[in-house]
Amino acid sequence: MKAMMVLGAALALTLASALAQEGKTTTFPLVDPQTDDPVLKPIFDGMRARGAGPLHIHRTIGHAPEIYKGFAAFATALRQPGATSRGDRELIILRTTQLRKGDYEFAQHRRIGLTCGLTEAQVDGLADWKAKSVYSPRQQMILAFADAMVADGEVSDDLLARVKQTFSPKEIVELAMNSAFYTAVVQFSTAVRVEPETETTSYAGC
Repeated sequence: MKAMMVLGAALALTLASALAQEGKTTTFPLVDPQTDDPVLKPIFDGMRARGAGPLHIHRTIGHAPEIYKGFAAFATALRQPGATSRGDRELIILRTTQLRKGDYEFAQHRRIGLTCGLTEAQVDGLADWKAKSVYSPRQQMILAFADAMVADGEVSDDLLARVKQTFSPKEIVELAMNSAFYTAVVQFSTAVRVEPETETTSYAGC
């Protein structure tokens, strides 16, 4: 009987501990979007004026304003007109974030990708893209490149040779840098538990 009582008490303590853990927030604090920080304020004000943020990822990185300023500048550079279309770049971002299990980034870039020329079938078919007929040969090469960079961790000489036959050096840099950047963003947002937005936004759309 005494052993039963001890076991029951232990189970009760375990349950109480689990419930206490459930009640704890694991989200990261967000910077006030109306902040007066001299670095953040003009950037956040510009976003609000366009009805496009700041998003939770911005308000999280904003705890280190100078780092956020560099982050924002690089993210903007990746979206500037280039040799590749925004649709091509969004495709490699989506596949990268999907492979890295970046649900936050994938949700944002699903919305963005659909405004930049990708179809719902192309976005929703990414998990099994090799079996789908909705991607052009160019898009298939982009996805193979993303898979090698992220899933395999290495781009083989053979694949790189085929990539070079399809894309110019500038295009390759644009695609690879988008994939590499969002690999880092997913690692960051996953580590600090960035929560998805509940409101709609037009941030970064085409």
